[in-house]
Order: sequence, then C-alpha cells, then structure tokens
Amino acid sequence: MGKESIPQLSFVRDSIDLCWDQLANVWKMSEQFPAAYDAAQDAIKRETIFYTIRSAKGTNFTAALVQNAKIDAVLSGLASNKIRIKRVKLQSIQNLDWQFYYWKTVGTDDTDLDLDSWCGRTTFDLAQGEQIAGAFQYYYDSGMTDTIYEDLGGLFTLNVSLVNRSATAKILTTGYVIGEWEYEVAA
Repeated sequence: MGKESIPQLSFVRDSIDLCWDQLANVWKMSEQFPAAYDAAQDAIKRETIFYTIRSAKGTNFTAALVQNAKIDAVLSGLASNKIRIKRVKLQSIQNLDWQFYYWKTVGTDDTDLDLDSWCGRTTFDLAQGEQIAGAFQYYYDSGMTDTIYEDLGGLFTLNVSLVNRSATAKILTTGYVIGEWEYEVAA
C-alpha cells in the first residue's frame, strides 16, 4: 500500500511545481512587457474600450451646402489608424437629410475608381431629427453600427465628408452641424 501512494504524491508534487513555474512565467512576463501583459488581461476580461472623436462647431462643416453637395473635414486625434465606428451622433440647427461619408485618405473621392478611398457612410433622415420641447437643435443618433475605417495616411485622422441630401440647403456658418463618432480600435 505504501508503494501505491508514492506515485500519487509524485503526481501532486509535479502538479504543484508546474503551477508554480507557470505563475513565475506570468510574473516575469508582466515585469518585462507590462503593456503586452495589460493588453492580454484586457482580452481575457473581454472588455472593449470605446473612444470618441468630435467635430468642432464653427470650425468643421461651416459652409453652405446645397442638395447632394459635401463639405470635407479632417478630424485628428484617433487612438489608432484602424478603427471600427460603432455609433454616430449628429447635432444640427436645421432638420435635414444628412450623410457622413468616410475616406481612407485626405484626398477623399476621385473619378478614378482605383484611386477613390471611400470606405463607408452613415445616413440620417429628417424623420430621425428630434428636438427637446420643440426648440433649439435637432439630435440624430445612428444606433449601433459597424464601419471599418483605416487612415491610410498614417496620421490618426478621421477623413469625413458631410453630405446634404435634402432639397433645402444648409445655411452658411450659423447652420451648425456637429458630428460625434464612438469607435473602438480594430485588431
């Protein structure tokens, strides 16, 4: 009976040694590569970090805009050159049919299909525009979306165009429009 218990003790001892070695490896890894370890822990926890980028009133999208015309903006400050746009919000003084078009390069659209860098859009129709107490600006919300975007210029910018799809023109300057994009960093 004593001989049968020896292999069992050996198995327990080997298991404890293996766990101890694994713990030591994790500890060494976290000291040598703290950022990699933190990223690995975030992946284990399955946490998604959302970021926000916003246009500026009086700086972006200030020109008058007739039906089907666009105004371009380059918004800097993305957390990465590859992102997934998850939600888009828009505030506007006018209730119009709006679209945001996304471009992979600053040059935006091109007549040559090989050079055009379009990568997606978000659409808001005037029925979506809501006011609070029937006054002030209109609020639009895309709800959940999933647009993959990559800034091929490597400048951490969102290259976006505002398009007016309404027959009514967007008025100059005081026809303020602000866009806000919630996104996550794409793998």
